[in-house]
Amino acid sequence: MILYKYVSHDAGMKILQNGSVGFTQPCHFNDPFEVEASYPSTEGSNPIEVMLNGIRNWAKKSIWKENTGVLSLTRQPLNPLMWAHYGNEHKGIVVGIDSSISEFTCEETNFVPIQYGSVIYTNIKPDSPFLSKPTEPIEVGGTFHFPKGQLERLQRMFLYKPACWAYEEEVRVAKCLKGIETNRSIRSGTFTTIDVGGRPLYLLDLPKGAIKEVYIGVRSEFLDADKALDLIKSIRNYQPQVNVYGCKISNSSWELDSFELETAANKALQRTSR
Repeated sequence: MILYKYVSHDAGMKILQNGSVGFTQPCHFNDPFEVEASYPSTEGSNPIEVMLNGIRNWAKKSIWKENTGVLSLTRQPLNPLMWAHYGNEHKGIVVGIDSSISEFTCEETNFVPIQYGSVIYTNIKPDSPFLSKPTEPIEVGGTFHFPKGQLERLQRMFLYKPACWAYEEEVRVAKCLKGIETNRSIRSGTFTTIDVGGRPLYLLDLPKGAIKEVYIGVRSEFLDADKALDLIKSIRNYQPQVNVYGCKISNSSWELDSFELETAANKALQRTSR
């Protein structure tokens, strides 16, 4: 299955050129509720113990936010809201990636493998005690493998989100980043760290051929026939196997349609040369 990443034009070209995608710490996400459902509220008759448990839970959540990298993908490349919010107001790029690669699915190197990473959208934040009893231990901020015996906690930690985000149809991969400050190669993989607007982004190399599709936004200057062919040439220099599509506004609905960009650009140039 192909999953998609919405980005600006420049960021999309860097993904294609370098063959890598970025993992971000939840502490830098735009949603302040990230990880907040991971530990149920503490109850009890002893107010001091309740307070101390609350402090411990706050500390644990902070550690998870700092020591985890999350890659956010989506199921749909033609979502107008996603284009508006993450695709530079329809001027950017959507990159389609094969989600079956071991870099995403391996249960030994992914804290949340992609096959378990579908986001759960709810109107009510889960805050009750866990229904399932954990069957294996978990190290706060230091667990590199997928602890299946802690699935309910993992879901509450990284996969529950407010229902208002449901339009994103998000699917995630989470990796432990512990130790990455001193060693770019850790159990989660080998990363290149770059600075993006004052925050770190951890780039993970993709295997050759993992990038399958590219979509160009409906407002992109690169939908012009001449620029489109030059862009396709550049993209194929980096990723020879990809299919490149343009986006257009549907004539019959509030939706976007896609078209094969190279064919459309060649036809447009043939018409103007007559």
